[in-house]
Amino acid sequence: MIVLTLGWRNLWRNPRRSVLTIGTIAVAFAALILLVGLVEGMARQMVASGTRLTLGHLQLHDARYLPDRGLHDTIGGHDGTDLAALLALVDAGSGVVASAPRVFGFGLLSTGSRSAGAQLMGLDPARESRVTGLQDALVEGRGLGGAPARAVLLGQELAAELGARVGDEVAVVTQAADGTMGNELLTVRGIVRTGLLGLDRALALLAIGDLQALLALEPSRVHEVAARLSDPDAAVMIAAALAGARGLPSDVRVEPWQRLAPELTEYLALLRGSNWMTILIIGLFAAFGVLNTMLMAVFERTHELGVLASLGLRPRQLLGMVVTESAGLAVVGLGAGFGLGALGMAYLSHHGIDLSRFTEGVTVAGVLFDPVLRGAWNWRGTARVALALALITVLAGLVPAVRAARLRPVEALAAPVE
Repeated sequence: MIVLTLGWRNLWRNPRRSVLTIGTIAVAFAALILLVGLVEGMARQMVASGTRLTLGHLQLHDARYLPDRGLHDTIGGHDGTDLAALLALVDAGSGVVASAPRVFGFGLLSTGSRSAGAQLMGLDPARESRVTGLQDALVEGRGLGGAPARAVLLGQELAAELGARVGDEVAVVTQAADGTMGNELLTVRGIVRTGLLGLDRALALLAIGDLQALLALEPSRVHEVAARLSDPDAAVMIAAALAGARGLPSDVRVEPWQRLAPELTEYLALLRGSNWMTILIIGLFAAFGVLNTMLMAVFERTHELGVLASLGLRPRQLLGMVVTESAGLAVVGLGAGFGLGALGMAYLSHHGIDLSRFTEGVTVAGVLFDPVLRGAWNWRGTARVALALALITVLAGLVPAVRAARLRPVEALAAPVE
């Protein structure tokens, strides 16, 4: 107990030096909290942006559907499936917020002398709006909800290529599942802009029933069921649980977004993993500050340490006393740093860093970044940073502590008194 008391009191014998060291630790910890929070916010933003348009958090397909997306490879095979029962099964899954069926095809759209290839996507407007924000990307016109038959939403670049505007008619020709050529006149009900050039150049959205009729598919035949989860990070676990559920059609695969978008997953791992290099560099700067403080404290108190040793204080007690001082610096510095970091995180989470004056958005790994970067608390990461800084600080204090423990009382007593 005396070791802890002496160590704590010695910490404040030179308050100016101690405060400077505590300030170094506090600023380092606050900076790392903001760094970890900003990276976590960027990661969450990437997941949200990457899954909100068409991907969803998990998807169900026939085992043969991906990657070729064959027209005939619908869930349940050629006989299809009880779609209402399948959607109810998915919706009942733990952590599932909503699910939506989809049908896909490829076709040629034309308006007069202009034509362009397009990816046809049939969706249930009401269900899709609970799973993705694709229909929220409207920049002109209206969505498919309540739309009359044979309405279509076109990507902005596709509409420009076709010269089509809201209210115009476009002809579509495609290969149907029965071997015939499906063709129809569609009315442009709206224009969508996702910000992803590939989608905006190719996407044509129809009501699922209209596309099934065009492709000669029965209403029970769908290519995909997408779902939104309450926790995107739990997608792998939820997909595994759903894949083992009773009542799921045979030959159906349940895949989380981490497997459907491997580039995004790898980039997120790189983004989060790069934190540790920065943490190490900032931690080393803080460690040098602590090392300098404790070395100066030991040099100044050499005579005093000799007195304590001659009075019976053992080397390990001297070691513990100096380590207690460095640990005290760490505790106080981390506490002050957390307060500073919390203030910074409050600003980052509510206001963010607005980069819209420099860019409208950057596409990384197929994901559009919002130009306003916001922070998000990563409590596990923050705890790890605090532990790492505390460990580095205590280790930095071990060098002067070992020197103090090795002092010979006779030599120490002969040292001048500071």
